[in-house]
Amino acid sequence: MKSSLFGNLAIKRSSRSRTPLLCSCHHSRLGLSTLFGLTFTLLTHSTHAQTWQTVDDFQYVPGQAAESDGLALAPNGTLFASGSGADSSGVRHGLVMASANVGITWSGLLDDFVYPGTHTTLYNAGMVADSAGNLYVAGTAYDDGTPSGGPNHWIVRRSTDNGATWSTVDDFAPGGFLTQPNGIGADAAGNIYVAGDADYVNPYDTTYWTIRKGVGGTNFTTVDSISSGSSGNTAMAVFAHPTAGLFAVGRAPVALTGKQFFGRSALEWTVRRSTNGGATWSTVDTFAFSSSSSVYGSQANGIGADALGNLYVVGQAGAPNKPNGSGYLHWVVRKSTNGGSTWTTVDNYQLSSTDYSQATAFAADSKGNLYVAGWGFANNGAANWIVRWNPVGTSTWSTADDYTYAPGGSAWAFTMAANASGNVFVGGGGSGTSEHWVVRKR
Repeated sequence: MKSSLFGNLAIKRSSRSRTPLLCSCHHSRLGLSTLFGLTFTLLTHSTHAQTWQTVDDFQYVPGQAAESDGLALAPNGTLFASGSGADSSGVRHGLVMASANVGITWSGLLDDFVYPGTHTTLYNAGMVADSAGNLYVAGTAYDDGTPSGGPNHWIVRRSTDNGATWSTVDDFAPGGFLTQPNGIGADAAGNIYVAGDADYVNPYDTTYWTIRKGVGGTNFTTVDSISSGSSGNTAMAVFAHPTAGLFAVGRAPVALTGKQFFGRSALEWTVRRSTNGGATWSTVDTFAFSSSSSVYGSQANGIGADALGNLYVVGQAGAPNKPNGSGYLHWVVRKSTNGGSTWTTVDNYQLSSTDYSQATAFAADSKGNLYVAGWGFANNGAANWIVRWNPVGTSTWSTADDYTYAPGGSAWAFTMAANASGNVFVGGGGSGTSEHWVVRKR
């Protein structure tokens, strides 16, 4: 696994050795032909009824770790979930499944992939459906049984038949074991963008913020690349706004202000924008609470927009006004009302004031409600799956779901999607004695 600037304190969207209870699955899994013959049944909820339920609890092999890292809604309303699960020998498989009835029932595995010659394949960078209904999933493949732990393969796989068959459309392996994608998005023209880290080996332990573009979903090339001269430099998510352009978010080097820093830079929350399909880029936002807290670091993890076109970027930042980088990470949401030109912080949250919190994903439902998912560490040392929401017509954020998988265990929310009927879906992992793939729904 790729190391993080924050060590164990800030967890990137990647597989972790956590350990969740044996599966007590309460849903049925259907064959592919049965699944897509189902009538797409929609559940209705009151706008303000924040009732959440687990609709998928899955392990590839009982007792072996699994997690969900991607959710996507196809134009026909089918919900797809991607992630990974370990088999009985410990080999990790990239996995995709689907539900045609808002999570009531789920298909068997539509894609079950291990990159040839490797031990670990993680669909850990999410998935997306383009306007034509083609599906894309991104992830990392590597052999963690070798002394070097790599090289890593950044892979993108595609289905043009509603998930029935899959093929690899991008296999990017610049040579280092720190290469990995972290997020994926599509524009209205059907181009696919993937955000992540590229490790070109020389110099050692250096990663490049990297955005790759596939024109029409194929022929991928790198369209943005930034080096910090160290590891931890990363693009986490990419989003095509209907009118304001293409945005990528993550962590990149930013100069520190103040004589005490002697011209040093820190890796901080960064938002970059392209108005010409990725040909050229400029930085439109960097954020830390203060120069002293920026030493500790900040990172943007997800991005999206509401129905009015306002942009929201979610992530974490070191505690404000704490010297020498001390303090705890705060869950942060920043908003732009003018296409990315200016930004303000609209939510600054901690589950516990003496531990770490971070936001990972954003979604807006069809009723105008806004949601942010992530997790926070509680005082018992376990992580709670957190969803916060901003009801339509208000500017107030509050916690809508505070979920733990099992007493004393942890749960992490990584990905979100919302359908046309107002349902909101959150995917991630929950642990007791081994980690489970979990999807929850409002």
